[in-house]
Amino acid sequence: MQSGNGSTNGAVHDQSTLIMGAGPGGLCSAYVLSKAGVPATVVERAPFVGGLARTITRDTEYGEFRFDIGGHRWFTKIDELNDLFKEVIAEELLWVNRVSRIYFDGKYVDYPLKISNALKAVGPVKSAQAMADYARTRAVHKARPVEIVSMEDAYIDQFGPTLYELFFKRYSEKVWGLPCDQMSGDWVAQRSKGMSLVTAVKDAVVPSKGKVVSLIDEFMYPKYGFGRLSERMADGIQRMGNEVRLGAGVTKVHREGSKVTGVTVETERGPELVTAANYISSIPLTVLAKIMEPAAPAEVLAAADALTFRNIVTVNILLKRRQVTPDTWLYVHDKNILFGRFHEPKNWSAAMVPGDDFTSLVVEYFCSPGDAIWNMTEEEFVKQTVDHLVNDLTFIDRSEVIDGFIIRAPRAYPSYVIGYEEPLKKIKDFIDTFENLQIIGRYGTFRYNNTDHSIETGLLAAKNILGEHHDLDQVNAEKEYHEIKRVESPVAAGR
Repeated sequence: MQSGNGSTNGAVHDQSTLIMGAGPGGLCSAYVLSKAGVPATVVERAPFVGGLARTITRDTEYGEFRFDIGGHRWFTKIDELNDLFKEVIAEELLWVNRVSRIYFDGKYVDYPLKISNALKAVGPVKSAQAMADYARTRAVHKARPVEIVSMEDAYIDQFGPTLYELFFKRYSEKVWGLPCDQMSGDWVAQRSKGMSLVTAVKDAVVPSKGKVVSLIDEFMYPKYGFGRLSERMADGIQRMGNEVRLGAGVTKVHREGSKVTGVTVETERGPELVTAANYISSIPLTVLAKIMEPAAPAEVLAAADALTFRNIVTVNILLKRRQVTPDTWLYVHDKNILFGRFHEPKNWSAAMVPGDDFTSLVVEYFCSPGDAIWNMTEEEFVKQTVDHLVNDLTFIDRSEVIDGFIIRAPRAYPSYVIGYEEPLKKIKDFIDTFENLQIIGRYGTFRYNNTDHSIETGLLAAKNILGEHHDLDQVNAEKEYHEIKRVESPVAAGR
């Protein structure tokens, strides 16, 4: 690994790797390479590791509160990834029972949908209507197959018009800020592969010879917050002799022919050129396309402008109260409530709050750059959130609020607006021309991956540098619903 102000000295190690971005995916690449004895450097613009999967600490007169950005549970079907997670988290590993629900017109409905629970919540008339119109939809689609283009198409195909209107339309439009008929059906296909009203019924009433671990009844989690995964990987990387450089944002990616030749990072001492034999990028794909030197072709730059992300703002509320709900996540579908969901960190780990008499909430608002929600002040966000929790949901009393603060997270979710495929392909085709550059993670691939998928891309990218051959585009491409796993005995037996 070479660095300097615009020049390099000597040849670089043939496996040396520069990783752009210190999220879990990028850190996984560096961690795996470090274990193999390969020189690796991670550069990160922020003064912290973890990206969207970091944990924030808030010290108060009562003690320490810890908050994840949105909450990240660990679940994967891949044993190698589970082993890596357990290795890194070690003695801090917890198992957490998942309780995820939808708050719907004053009622609670299990999420993902468990059919008996959902139909009971909507009552016998709506239940009969839901079953009838789903059967009608299936019959029509069987007789005359229709192309699934939009998110609306996909949800109706899987669950029928009634359940779509009741349980998917409101929340989806709150998340994406656009009508469901303007969003691509790819998002639904990726997030709920193979799930439908039929599979939901089977999951509820039909026993299976092989245990179906469906809807993730239990998951792994670090005792002191999900950010500990990134922190401990970073510690391990440095302990093994490699480097994680914070406050070093990539401003240029230099290219020549079919290779990346170096990156310029901005540091407190000014711009610095860093070179390696291999490069892994987890920075936003659209940003990567725009910082190429020489500049990427005009059609690639136009494609980068055509892709959009959705932002989130988390409002973190500290409470003098034992518990608000038993949920790990609660999805709020009421369109008059601006936030979309919240989680209660204490329900994931008691160590996230200072003691039994305290709890907290991480409340998520979905927004876009420059819109009314994104432009709200911290004071406005906290007041709005407390008002919803006290007046609209009656979940807390105003006297229980200790404090509140916000975290803004730009580019949290890639937006699958109809037509996004063509510009995305143009950028990826351009990136594919570089034999020593790989893209990983949610940001880096413009793919709505879970954290385990992002880490898997980081793992496989490192393995490619070590001589293996893996197609990173195949990560999270399996046809089975990603929250279903079939095993011969209950999940707990696999611990």
